[in-house]
Amino acid sequence: MTVDAVPANRVVHADNLTLLASLPDACLDLVYLDPPFATGARRRSTAGHAFDDPGDLATFVAWLRPRLEGVHRALTPHGSLFVHLDYRAAHYVKVELDRIFGARRFVNELIWCYSIGGRNRRAFGRKHDSILWYARGPDWHFDADAVKVPRRAGSHMRVERDDDGAEVQVKRDRKTGKEYRYPLAAGKVPEDWWTDIEALNRSDRERTGWPTQKPEALLERIIRATSRPDDLVADLFCGSGTTAVVARRLGRRWLAVDASADAVRITRRRLAASTP
Repeated sequence: MTVDAVPANRVVHADNLTLLASLPDACLDLVYLDPPFATGARRRSTAGHAFDDPGDLATFVAWLRPRLEGVHRALTPHGSLFVHLDYRAAHYVKVELDRIFGARRFVNELIWCYSIGGRNRRAFGRKHDSILWYARGPDWHFDADAVKVPRRAGSHMRVERDDDGAEVQVKRDRKTGKEYRYPLAAGKVPEDWWTDIEALNRSDRERTGWPTQKPEALLERIIRATSRPDDLVADLFCGSGTTAVVARRLGRRWLAVDASADAVRITRRRLAASTP
């Protein structure tokens, strides 16, 4: 198969390892993986959809490793991989990614913080996921302007108004005396900890009933920042289809893959009901 023949704008019912083996080298611009979290549970949705989540970490990492290797081969030189995990497996998977991509290709560990979910009376509440970002090569794509967020007026910096009356944060370096000025309206690039995107609650309009569904805003930030219009964005554990829906809306080509017939059915239905 040539790069031009890679399936695009398709939902594929298949094991992602088999699908990856069929792809040519350097054909995917962005890959998002939201694999099972090694909980050892059978995950069920409100609609009765279910899948088994392997609990043994060694088994889980051994199962995931060839998929990470396949993604590494299939990424373009400027391409990126995002692997969405939680505290159970993130550290183990990072070691594997360092081995496959090289530690120098690690870009960020993004900490996605949320408040929805149960409470723990014997420890601090576990309210974040880790999203590991690795680049295929040294010249990965990153569009900072596409994902700027508002600056917070209540920071340690003093706020002044410029000649046009617009608010500006001002910071002075005590050693050099140099002054830095940051217009509030211009926004800033988000840090690597994200508190402004909440997890979906049960009554959220985006909800499909899939148990591990992620919010569209989360995927929108990733896709806007690390892909260009018409790039090919792949989600190889597509679940409820969030990545495909957002990628299509943003003018990217997309590929959604899942071994679950329920996930494929939900994704296709969601795409049919959404506006391109």
